[in-house]
Amino acid sequence: MAGDARKTHAKNGLIPTAAVGTAAVLACLGAVWGYHVGQTGAVGVPLPATSDQHVLTACANLVKALPADVEGEHRRGVADTDDDARRRAAVWGSPATILRCGVAEPSAIVEGGPDYTPLTNQYAGIGDGTASVNWLIEDHGDHVTYTTTDRSVYVEVTVPYDGETQKQNASNVLVDLAPLVVKTVPTKAGTFVNDKIQ
Repeated sequence: MAGDARKTHAKNGLIPTAAVGTAAVLACLGAVWGYHVGQTGAVGVPLPATSDQHVLTACANLVKALPADVEGEHRRGVADTDDDARRRAAVWGSPATILRCGVAEPSAIVEGGPDYTPLTNQYAGIGDGTASVNWLIEDHGDHVTYTTTDRSVYVEVTVPYDGETQKQNASNVLVDLAPLVVKTVPTKAGTFVNDKIQ
C-alpha cells in the first residue's frame, strides 16, 4: 500500500516530503558555505613580477610573520598560481584588507615623475609605540592605501571603509602590522625626508 502511494505521488508529479526537507537543508548549507567562502575564501591579489632576491626574501619573511587576525578580521588565502606571489601578499576579512609586498614606488613620490605631488602628499609615522613605519597615505574615497616610504622594499596596505568612522579607524590596521614590517623589511639607507623638499 505504501509502495502504491509512493508510485501515485511520483505519477502526479509530487515530491516526497523527505526530498523537500533534504533540498531545503542542502540549500541552507549552500547559502552558509557561500557566505563562508565570501568571508574567508581566497582572494586574487595582483603583484608586479620580480626576481629580486632581496625583495622575495624580505616579503616572504614579512608574510610568514603576519598574524591570523587583524582588527578582528580573519586572514584569508591568496589565490594565485605563483608561489612567489603567495609569499608576497596577505588578505584579511571581507571587504578585504590587503597587504602587498614588493610593489613599485608610489608614483606620487617619484621625484621628477609625471605624477609627483610633493605639495599634497600626506604622510604619517604609525606603529604600536615600540616600532613605527613612515607611510604615504592615499585616500580613494572608499578605501585608503598606505605605502611604506622608509623601507628598502615597498609594502602597501589597502584598507576599505564605508563611513567617516571607519575611515578614521582605517589606520588601526597599521598599528598591528608596523612592528612586523620593522622586524622583517630593512630600512632604506639614510633618513627619509618627505619628498626631499623640506
